[in-house]
Order: sequence, then structure tokens, then C-alpha cells
Amino acid sequence: MKYARYPKYKDSGVEWLGEIPEGWVRSSVRYLFSIGRGRVISQEELIDDGLYPVYSSQTLNDGCLGYIETYDFDCPQITWTTDGANAGTVFIRDGKHNCTNVCGTLQPRSKNIHLRFYYYLLSVGTEFYKRPDTNGAKIMNNEMAVISIVIPSLPAQKAIATFLDTETAKLDGLIKDYEELIDLLQEKRQALISHAVTRGLSELVSPDDPEFGELAKPITFKDSGVEWTGEIPEGWEVTKLKYLSPKICVGIVVNPSDSISDDGLPFIYGGDIFEGKINFENSRRISIESSKKNKKTMLDIGDLLTIRVGAPGVTAVVPPECEGGNCASVMLVKHGEFNSHWLCYLFNTRIIRFQIEQVQYGAAQEQFNISDAVNFICIIPKKCEQDSIVSFLDKKIRKIDNLISETESAIELLKEHRSALITNAVTGKINVEGMGKTR
Repeated sequence: MKYARYPKYKDSGVEWLGEIPEGWVRSSVRYLFSIGRGRVISQEELIDDGLYPVYSSQTLNDGCLGYIETYDFDCPQITWTTDGANAGTVFIRDGKHNCTNVCGTLQPRSKNIHLRFYYYLLSVGTEFYKRPDTNGAKIMNNEMAVISIVIPSLPAQKAIATFLDTETAKLDGLIKDYEELIDLLQEKRQALISHAVTRGLSELVSPDDPEFGELAKPITFKDSGVEWTGEIPEGWEVTKLKYLSPKICVGIVVNPSDSISDDGLPFIYGGDIFEGKINFENSRRISIESSKKNKKTMLDIGDLLTIRVGAPGVTAVVPPECEGGNCASVMLVKHGEFNSHWLCYLFNTRIIRFQIEQVQYGAAQEQFNISDAVNFICIIPKKCEQDSIVSFLDKKIRKIDNLISETESAIELLKEHRSALITNAVTGKINVEGMGKTR
């Protein structure tokens, strides 16, 4: 939709505001708001049946940390996060509530200030005033005070806020729908993989399928002998991981003085491993000499790497580009008489994740030991079926992943449009006065 512009503009003198409508006045936060801050409220003070919310720096639950029996504020006000990754995030608070010491507070000095307009304006403006910090960023009271802002007429403030309330609600609804679609696609993806690697393809393909139709014939099932696995197809076996792979070990302990190289081979850490993919392009590097000194953990095409610490169980197959490289701290499963991509699919299902959860430890970072992993139960089809399962899943999962990627791109475009719409409205680049009723 193309929006009208104001008849005349003038230079605001502020880069992020740019030109503003003639008649709008430039000012600073300190002249329009009384600036305050919350107080220290510890987790121990929160109670289950408290009456009044405590708002903090978190973004979950609209920033509500919990509840207590008393309140510090009984008024509408804007709050913002002063410290951390969410520094500069603004909220509107109303009624009886509390704020912790990582929240700044803005209370209007006059009745000619419409809070929702300035909520939208500051959601844009704070991005230009926060400063880098060891915890992410900071925007303290003195920095908030000097943020340059504009003062349209009160009716214009209300009109802009009403317009943005309506339009952002529409965009947020679309974003939510797309996010739910991604959740459904991911569930379908996981269900498809789980079914294929535990029950085969007979129930997933049509007899008319030119590529996989012969696998649609009815099959019989047998008890796997493992309670949490249930029945498996006749002809499939149940065994332990140590009987599948010729070698299972942990990556090398890094010695930066002689292991890291600027232009060597990929040196894969847990952070480089994603489900089914290794981000070797951006990985650390190890010199050829250092990798050869650690021959036990040198990478071959078709080996599997599994995250042990932090996100235990996430697995990918070593691609040709990583051959001869090495790995650190992850679990290395050397390739054997199996289809590596089939085993990768199996590892990324609940069949293996469930077993990892039974043995993992660590509160700060969950992890598991190789001594436990070698005894993980694996359900094994014949090699030819492994190949068919991989071929089928590669084809189907690629389609699902493409849909997920397209949906994620659509979400990003909606978010960009939302941000641009807010910026253009609060700085007067578009004229929305008279569009609908103000409140």
C-alpha cells in the first residue's frame, strides 16, 4: 500500500530522524519524561500467590519475572531494558507493578504525551543510542535522556499510534501463522524420519511411486525386545553402536600453540555441527601436520560427528571437504559397513536422543560419555534398505526444508516491513492522520 506524505518537511538535524514534517518539534527524552529506574528485587522475594508483577530484562512472558505482594508503581509508563542482550527494548506498563534495577522508567511530564506513540518511537530510537558492553549492550538513564525525539500534535500522536496498533497486529498475526507453519513442518519432518528409520518405508510410499513403489508391499513386524522401541520389521536387527562402528572416540584436546592454523584443514567443534550438516566453511582450521599427529581422530568421508556437550546428540556426516581434518571434544563414529546418512538420520531421532537423556549429566552444560554411547541401541535394516531409506528421506526432507526456508524468508520480510512501517510512521515519512479513528 502506498501512503500519503505530509505537505512540507524540514531537516531535523538528527541523522536517524531525517526530515520531519513541518510543524513537528524536535526535542529530547529528558524534556518530555521523568526518568527513573527500578530497584533490586531478588528471585527469593517472588511468591507463587503474589498480586503484583515484577518486570525485568527478560522478553519471555512480556518481561514478567514473577509476582510479589507489594508494588512500586501505579501508573502508565514506558520502561526499557538498561543492560544485556535486550538493552533498549521498550515496553508500556500500566496499573500496579514493579520493575527491577535493569529497567529504566519514563513517566510523561504533561498530558500532551501519548504513551503508545512514544513507545513506537523509542522502539526505533534506542537502537541508535545503546553502547556495546561485555554483557551485550547498555543504555543507561543518562543515555536515554539525550535521545532526540519528535513532538507531533497530540491528535497526530494518537492517529499514528492507532494506525501502528492496527497494522502491526496484522503483521504479527501473519508472522505467528508462519511460525506455526514452521512448527508443523518440523513436526512432520521429525515424524517422517522417525517412521522411516524404525518401521521402514512400506507405510510411507504408494505402490504407484515410480522410485519407491516396490517398497510399498505389506511387511510383517516382530518384537524388538526393547521395551521403548516396540515392534520392528522382520529382517531388521537390534544391536549396540559399538558393534556397528570400528571405532568410536572423542575428538582431540586442543593445544592452540601447535594445532590451530590460519589456512589448514577444517577443525570441527560442537558449534560447527547442526542436524545433518557441518559448517566447515566457518570452522577453525588445523594444520595438516597437527592433524596427522592425531591420526586417531582424523576425519574420513562418511564418518559421523555427534555433539557431546551443550546440545548432546546432534549429528552430521563428514563431507568430502572435511577429509583429513580433525575434531575437538565431539564424538567421532568411524564409518563402517552401513550407510552413514542412514545412521545420521537414526541419531537425530528420539531413538538415540532418548538414550542420551538417560545417561547425560551436567546442570550448566548437558553432556554424555563415550563409555555410555558405545552401548546405545540401534535398529538396523539391511544395507539395501538403509540406502532406500536415505534416498527417500533425502528427497522428502529436502522439500520440507525448502518450505521451511521459504517460510523463514517470508517471516524476515514481514519483520523488515513491520520495522520500516514503524520507522516511517513515527518520523513522519508517511502521513497516516485521518486513516481510521483515533482513540
